[in-house]
Amino acid sequence: MMGGIVSLSAQSNEFIDGVLEQPRITYGNAAYLLLVGSGDLDESATVNDARDRFESGAAALGSGVDEPVTLGEYSLLAMNAFGITGGVMYTLVPSPRYAARELAFRDVVQGRAYPRMDVSGERALRIIGRVLDLNEGGRLQ
Repeated sequence: MMGGIVSLSAQSNEFIDGVLEQPRITYGNAAYLLLVGSGDLDESATVNDARDRFESGAAALGSGVDEPVTLGEYSLLAMNAFGITGGVMYTLVPSPRYAARELAFRDVVQGRAYPRMDVSGERALRIIGRVLDLNEGGRLQ
């Protein structure tokens, strides 16, 4: 997970510690981590900046920006943030269900991968690390 550690270690230690303590990551924190990790948002930006960037996505997911996200929603946000293409079902129906299935198939999401399950801050960071590692190796495009 070297790519994830290098990319995310530059962020505020307090923010990362706060995320690691979250039993359920919020949409705003998820958006911030994914956008900073993908390079689409400067780490000096705020969580509100990240929320604003993904605001239309929040409406599409049906959750408020301060609400916890499910694994499926987080997977969909990750695929959008990193420009990950999906298989046939994801291409036809880009939804949280198929995003979670796609990332599990590609070994980004390891272990249980039910689209409606909660995502802890720790798991969210591990997923970003896997995306960065696999992306660096050219295995996600």
